[in-house]
Amino acid sequence: MISRNRLKYLSSLKIKKLRTEHRQFIVEGDKIVSDILKDDKTIIRQLIASPEWLLANNKLITSKAGEVTEADFTDLERISSLESPPPVMAVLDMFDHTLDMKELPDTWCIALDTIQDPGNLGTIIRSADWFGIRHVICNAGCADHFNPKVIQASMGAILRVKVYYEDLASIIQEYASGLSLPVYGTFMEGMPVYNIPGNKRGMIVFGNESRGISEKLIPLIQTRITIPSENKSTSHIESLNVASAVSVVCSVISRL
Repeated sequence: MISRNRLKYLSSLKIKKLRTEHRQFIVEGDKIVSDILKDDKTIIRQLIASPEWLLANNKLITSKAGEVTEADFTDLERISSLESPPPVMAVLDMFDHTLDMKELPDTWCIALDTIQDPGNLGTIIRSADWFGIRHVICNAGCADHFNPKVIQASMGAILRVKVYYEDLASIIQEYASGLSLPVYGTFMEGMPVYNIPGNKRGMIVFGNESRGISEKLIPLIQTRITIPSENKSTSHIESLNVASAVSVVCSVISRL
């Protein structure tokens, strides 16, 4: 069973300040944890699960699972950030990716300007993973990618996609000038996304959920792109949700 002090520690990982201090975070759910156990690249520091889950998945649990702890529903509920706690959770060490501009010239990358909703950020990372995009560059105004809601929405993609936190203005300038690569920004009006040249590389900038791309970054955008609506009765809709927009754009550029 879990000690009171350990329960307090695990519960504290819901808070960004304490996650950062301890350099650990929690992933929740049968699918995500099972996938991690099958993956040799990720080490689990502690596995917390119900007796039933441990019995049903004993073949998955190896030495890479670290400390294995049995927990009842009450303990799982206290640790979990979800309304209904899953039968299994895992504690992982935080990881940092250092942005190497040399990795970017031959691929697409996504830049996010102040995406504040954790669910949106997690879904964006999941979409990037699905379409084979390995680099997501955030600014400091974006949600924390170790936030439990981001982890949950990414469905494990956070472990495969490199997420960076950088000064976007400097990165975009270096990307366009130093690497001589195209920078696209998503707007309500612009070139249809389907007309992007098929050069299989470039940066796509997506703006804040309500304000769009910030005034500071707009002058750095080389080409404005938009997702045209085929439904002429959508005049009452302001725009697509940013996570939905990322999915559409990624689908298009993955086929170029």
